[in-house]
Amino acid sequence: MKQKESPLDIQRLPWPLYVLDFEASSLEPGGYPIEVGLALWSAPDKPVHSWSTLICPTEDWLRHGDWSKASRAVHGISQSELKSSPKPQEVAQALNEALASTGIAWCDGGPYDAQWARSLFKAAGLKPAFSLGDWHGMLSRLESESRERALHWLETTPSKHRAQEDAEHLVLALAHAAGIEVGPPQRLEARIPALSGLTAASTDHQEPDDKPRSGLPS
Repeated sequence: MKQKESPLDIQRLPWPLYVLDFEASSLEPGGYPIEVGLALWSAPDKPVHSWSTLICPTEDWLRHGDWSKASRAVHGISQSELKSSPKPQEVAQALNEALASTGIAWCDGGPYDAQWARSLFKAAGLKPAFSLGDWHGMLSRLESESRERALHWLETTPSKHRAQEDAEHLVLALAHAAGIEVGPPQRLEARIPALSGLTAASTDHQEPDDKPRSGLPS
């Protein structure tokens, strides 16, 4: 890991930093979470660790939720990939175990991420052991020059619209703002055993659009 002289304001951030991202079936009110990703940057001199899993939809989501072909075209996740994925209770429990000690996960999706997190934990029958923080609000702790570097990097470096990579993307923007080269992300499940039992999502698996499942809007 290479590190330039870092701005002192990077120390103002609430370390360790956990960033969370969801992919969803739709951006409409009936959309439900289909993938969650988590990235950890524990300290400025440490590497980034990340993880993700797909989420198997509940019968209620399938009957009453919204599946958007436009969203499918963006994230590339097919309905068939979700059938054998971990259930909401498994995913929610793993997130609680991963985040209980820090108590907060930062995200940039505002009400969308909040809606999908609520849907996940309601389906799981669990209460979250953490809250969601606004990534942009956390960024405001930095000096204006550092903030501008982070935002410029985000604008000029395309995201992949997959949960793990998008969570990493927000962490790497902070690293870029601080002039820190953190290297390739490492596996978060190696640090948090609760995540290791869940299926990591593939980001290069593409299938043609599925035929609508029974009870699932097309």
